[in-house]
Amino acid sequence: MAIVPGPPQIAPAKEIRIVLSVLAGEVTIAEGARKEGVSEVSISKWRNEFLNAGKHVLTVGRSPLEAGGFMPQLHPRLR
Repeated sequence: MAIVPGPPQIAPAKEIRIVLSVLAGEVTIAEGARKEGVSEVSISKWRNEFLNAGKHVLTVGRSPLEAGGFMPQLHPRLR
């Protein structure tokens, strides 16, 4: 039985750089995907996770002390 390799792991710093480039309007999702060799679906997912985390922090609090001890649940690759 052959083992089929999964997609390559992308460093969290690279994910963030790509997402920030998209959000800043420097590249479209399609351009970023082609340039970085990742799927458009992955970039869309990272962007949505990034935006949702930002909304959560602004809603709940900026620090664990402000939020009464709340610690955000980071994606495992961002820990």
